[in-house]
Amino acid sequence: MEPKVTPGLAVALGSSLLGYYAHAGFLNGLAAAGLHPARIAGASAGALAGALHASGLRGEALKAAALDPALRWSFFDWGSFARLPGVLMVLWASGVFSGKGAVKKLRGLLDDVDLAALDFPSLEIAVTDADSHRTEIRREGPLAELVVASCAVPGLIGIQRVGDQRYIDGGVACEAPFEQWLDDPEIDTIVVHRIRHEANSGPAVAWETIATSIGAAHHTVCNELHRHRSELARMKGKRLIEIETATPVPGLFTNRRAPLCYERGFESGKSVVK
Repeated sequence: MEPKVTPGLAVALGSSLLGYYAHAGFLNGLAAAGLHPARIAGASAGALAGALHASGLRGEALKAAALDPALRWSFFDWGSFARLPGVLMVLWASGVFSGKGAVKKLRGLLDDVDLAALDFPSLEIAVTDADSHRTEIRREGPLAELVVASCAVPGLIGIQRVGDQRYIDGGVACEAPFEQWLDDPEIDTIVVHRIRHEANSGPAVAWETIATSIGAAHHTVCNELHRHRSELARMKGKRLIEIETATPVPGLFTNRRAPLCYERGFESGKSVVK
């Protein structure tokens, strides 16, 4: 029998490199704790995990889908070798990977449904409009395409076209989307799940690189905007539960750390009390 929705509960899943492993665990952990949100919103990896869950994958099915190496590899394509010089020289290509393989993979996993068709829970996806330069919270449209658009990290995955609109990574200015619920009388408790990568768990060099600067700038913007939104939530009288899961940096070319990331997220989910 399908569990009942937990009244007033909404969950926001933050963006993170391959963070959908931990987010999938977190959603299953919430269910193990008897919590079933009516609303989920996600950016980037959070949108991906949220889409798997909202489309009906739960428990072991959700875990298997998230940990399947084929899902991670669907974001890679052989055309990346031709695009890489253009990205590095800023002459052509908006991203190394096209995202087309990921869209195809997700259409199969998600039954090619429309975002608006999801109602237990409903799902909202954060994307960044590449033309208006504004964050947009999508509640309708082709689910697979919107998930990949939300994952389109600039320079890594090219600008994604969804209908007449052009989108990039939803986590650019909305790492964990929940501001849209602050005036919603049906939502009284917002759980925000963010992922932090453990220091020295990923590849590193002893000198500063462009990645260091870009990473520092991105995290600063995300943290400042998140702090502002958190203060606003409290001013609006919402109960805000912030959960941070520390995981090692997942490997881009190996699934070895994926189960550990999932388990860390699962334990975080089980710890939430409504």
